[in-house]
Amino acid sequence: MSTQASHLAPPVRADLDLAPALRARRMLAERFLPHERLQAVIDYVDFLFYRPMQTRASGLVVSGRPGAGKSMLAKCLLKRYPQEQATDTQPISLPVLSIEMTGAREAKTLYNRMLANLGVPDAMGYVGADRERMVLKVCRAVRVRMLILDEIQDVLTSTARQQRIALDTIKYLMNELQIPIITLGTSAAPDAMQLDEHLNARFAYRSLPQWEADAFLTSFLSALESSLPLHQPSGLTSLETRKLLVKLSGGVLDKIVKTVCYAGAYAVETGEERITAALLQRAAVQPPAWAVLPDPVQVAA
Repeated sequence: MSTQASHLAPPVRADLDLAPALRARRMLAERFLPHERLQAVIDYVDFLFYRPMQTRASGLVVSGRPGAGKSMLAKCLLKRYPQEQATDTQPISLPVLSIEMTGAREAKTLYNRMLANLGVPDAMGYVGADRERMVLKVCRAVRVRMLILDEIQDVLTSTARQQRIALDTIKYLMNELQIPIITLGTSAAPDAMQLDEHLNARFAYRSLPQWEADAFLTSFLSALESSLPLHQPSGLTSLETRKLLVKLSGGVLDKIVKTVCYAGAYAVETGEERITAALLQRAAVQPPAWAVLPDPVQVAA
């Protein structure tokens, strides 16, 4: 294990001893780094999750451009409130249930997805009121305390009747289960929720911002660089590098992370062992295919 590399987080330093191909793959691993610009959203979700159950439950709409970090936020929340295994006296606890709204034109589609994610066998076998009752029964049994609905803006692509059904179903679940609902979507997400004035009054709205070459990006890049197993510091927090990343990414978080991580893989391939402006520019247009190709020796074997 390397004892140097003070620019890396301690758990990452051991990765410096890995073979180059393995280190390059580590660069491409999906990662979620909590950051200051997201903290206000997480704090609000904590408030909704931990406060006493409300007869008139509230919710939160989180919107942003594609790649702003909404899907990673959903994964973060699932880890933040993890499920608890069953005991002799308590069944399994599933605090957060996450469902995607894409194509959910009817209540039965939403209910079927909930049942499937709750692990109910033969979820598609329930019909009508039985399906609805089973959703409520299982959610209560496993103590669901929050529902996440991703891609909520998809409601807008349906007919007026389907929009009403989808929003009425959301309202029904909030009322019956008395739990908060977090909806995630593009910049059109608020428009979807505002179709129903009752839901609109019960939801707060937050947006994930476009990134700029400011102190927030400095802090984020410092954390990101410390997670990439390169032998040399890259200086990602310099003003020149921050401006370049904003230019290459359009200020979209997902693009920033991918560009940096792809450049990290190239830094291993070239032996540079640090991320340079040239590698960032290369990574912005071409992913490092070599880092994911099978090992020729293993393939031959």
